[in-house]
Amino acid sequence: MLVFMSIFLLACDPVGESLTDGKASEERLPTQESWNPVIRINSVGKENVQARAAYSAHYEDPREILFIGKVRLDFFDLDGAHSSIMTADTGRIDEASHLFTARGNVFVESDSGMTLATSILYWHENKQLIYTDQQIVLTTLTDTLFGVGFESDANLENWTITQPTGVSYREFENE
Repeated sequence: MLVFMSIFLLACDPVGESLTDGKASEERLPTQESWNPVIRINSVGKENVQARAAYSAHYEDPREILFIGKVRLDFFDLDGAHSSIMTADTGRIDEASHLFTARGNVFVESDSGMTLATSILYWHENKQLIYTDQQIVLTTLTDTLFGVGFESDANLENWTITQPTGVSYREFENE
């Protein structure tokens, strides 16, 4: 039994070594770390998003900011009025493409009362759009809609469900 364990241990690579070069891999370290940060994103000279999380890490290569725990984005309209909130388990800002990716229990609630739930949601700063190719549940003041794929402005006013699913039993009155 001792011989078998010795052979087994010799056959295993040490923790942290690459299978290709045998050298210990370098761990990517953040250039900045923050706990409970508030990051303000401005465009057209006005604040349009506030990002918050329990923890954030800023990296240089590639240039990105990772958010972990209690991720929250507050969206503001062009007049500076609050319009919606997005929450998620984690988030990532790709600084080169100006793309925010929210993952895990993603939930958006507009100040008008509409809600969106999905597993992954993207916010493109330059296009001012939120979108996903995942399953969604959109709740309006009168309906709950299901589908796969979604695109909207951040305040959930102008939206499209790419592949709607389900049946509606709503009655319409003839005018």
